[in-house]
Amino acid sequence: MASSKFITIMFIPEGAEARRGIRVRKWLLQAVAGAFGVLILGIILFFVFYGRILAEASMADNLREENERLLKYQYKVQLLEQNLNQTRDIVSRLIDLAGIDIEFPVLPDDSTLFASIDKTAMAAVRRSAGADMSIPSGLPIQGFISQDFVIDDSARYHPGIDIACAEGTPVLATAIGEVIMTGEDEVYGKIVVLKHNDSIISLYGHNKEILVQKGDKVLPGSRIALSGNTGKSTAPHLHYEIKINDEPINPLELK
Repeated sequence: MASSKFITIMFIPEGAEARRGIRVRKWLLQAVAGAFGVLILGIILFFVFYGRILAEASMADNLREENERLLKYQYKVQLLEQNLNQTRDIVSRLIDLAGIDIEFPVLPDDSTLFASIDKTAMAAVRRSAGADMSIPSGLPIQGFISQDFVIDDSARYHPGIDIACAEGTPVLATAIGEVIMTGEDEVYGKIVVLKHNDSIISLYGHNKEILVQKGDKVLPGSRIALSGNTGKSTAPHLHYEIKINDEPINPLELK
């Protein structure tokens, strides 16, 4: 027996009203069902990728803002360099007139000045395209570790690392995140706390100046503070701390 090419859709009202039906070709009904399925799938995919699209758009805006700030810093540095050269020239002439034999130290070129920049892991490290930008990587500042991570010794308990550095050194965010706290702490002085995802936060303490506000979104390598010697501190350094699910971990393990 040949299959029917039509499908009848019946409408059965309540009460004594007569039944009504619509005769539809089977291929047309299948096409409508297929189109509806594609529409549902498209809606699902839209909402799955919509959050990612918004995050990338926000990151692009933050990158533009960071680029503008860097251009301003570059302009200031160029002006300072010009003023320094002019000052050195004036002082050299005065020294010559006074007959004093003093030789100024020669400023190193860029290649020499930044030769050791890769010796210490930094926040603005290169990451692969598929890397999770919300996981901290590198260190927020360049310097040597003056105190290690210790949590298994109550007498020496230290849930982070201390990085010795010159006061006023820029402190960089080690992952994308949101500023959830800034302010004064009795122990850590001026602090910044970032939330990177639902489970990871990072803390930056003993700062001289805070450059962000609560609610700000930051990118890896963004300047969030200037290092200092505030709180319970005997010398300029940065206290860097990471917690996963509220448990402190060694930041060096995420380098």
